Amino acid sequence: MPIYAGAISAVPTRSSVKNLFVYGTLMDKRLLYQLTGKFFSTFPAVLRGFKKLDSHLGYPYILPYKTSKVEGLLIKNIDPESIKKLDRYEGQLYSRKRVAVVWGGKRTACEVYVGKKKLLRLRS
Repeated sequence: MPIYAGAISAVPTRSSVKNLFVYGTLMDKRLLYQLTGKFFSTFPAVLRGFKKLDSHLGYPYILPYKTSKVEGLLIKNIDPESIKKLDRYEGQLYSRKRVAVVWGGKRTACEVYVGKKKLLRLRS
């Protein structure tokens, strides 16, 4: 998308806007607003091939697990600035990975925060 002379700020292009699947604390719309200052459209969705676990720190995380699925929310059209804020919130315990979820009977590309196995362990 071209930026014209005199433009105050660039509008995010379609390719820079992301969809994000969330399954834990980020399902709370109030928290999302506190972190980003924005409201987003969300839809119930399912991520197949991952398992949700509880960490020793009390936070949920997911890891690949072929026969499992995780229920959560698909957040649509998140701008790059908000993604950066969410990355800071998730910190070093998670990596953002590309996946596909099912919502409304369709597969949709998105990203998800996957737990770093070396830093997170199961709650005992």
